[in-house]
Amino acid sequence: MRVICPECFTSYQIEAVVKNAVLVCHKCNTEFDSYGNKVVAGDATSQFFQTQEEHAPTFGLKDLVQSGMGKRKQHVWLWMSLLLCTIIAAGVSFNWAIWSHHGVFRGYQLQVQTDAPVLDSDWQIDPDSVHSQWLKRDDGSLVLIVEGEVSNQLSLPLAPPELKVTFITQTGENNVVIQPITEPASIDTLKATPYVSPPVDKTSVFPLGSRGFILVLEDVPLSTQNIILHALAVQRQGKSKL
Repeated sequence: MRVICPECFTSYQIEAVVKNAVLVCHKCNTEFDSYGNKVVAGDATSQFFQTQEEHAPTFGLKDLVQSGMGKRKQHVWLWMSLLLCTIIAAGVSFNWAIWSHHGVFRGYQLQVQTDAPVLDSDWQIDPDSVHSQWLKRDDGSLVLIVEGEVSNQLSLPLAPPELKVTFITQTGENNVVIQPITEPASIDTLKATPYVSPPVDKTSVFPLGSRGFILVLEDVPLSTQNIILHALAVQRQGKSKL
């Protein structure tokens, strides 16, 4: 409840009426009871309070805070802190599957755990970079050339991935070809028959960097309708070797 000093009209907030208590205004030092009545020396009310002094100690706003209100505030802050910690823990648990695949977290995990596997999801093929064309070779045959870029999603250098090519045919059959990323091939190498693949690219891809690739696809099924590319992670041999 709210109690107002009858002398200077300063307002105080107390939780309940304190029986036989004298409140002291901290602004004008006026004494008044819990109902806002001023206590005057010599009147009946004053004499009554004096007889009850041993059983009814004087309370002011500061005394109320020290006698329980402050402790209650401390308890409120404690419960609020526990509630906040619970919400944070629930958020981490709910989003753990997402955060555990985050590039920074995964990079730190691979640095600390030498036996931690590299995941296919640690690589991403940029769909806007992929394009294909038919190339006529020296013997008159056609070969499908697919170019694009694959990006390292981790804050850690990784060996270039292999690329899985899936041919989706009109009959519903899927033909799969897996090819490594090779060093760049010249146009003469691409047109030569038979095609001799350049050496496999073993240079590590920088953290959050990308690597271009050129795939030479021979014997493409004639009934192919779509081609799907997927990066396959190459596992590490150790912490210092990729």
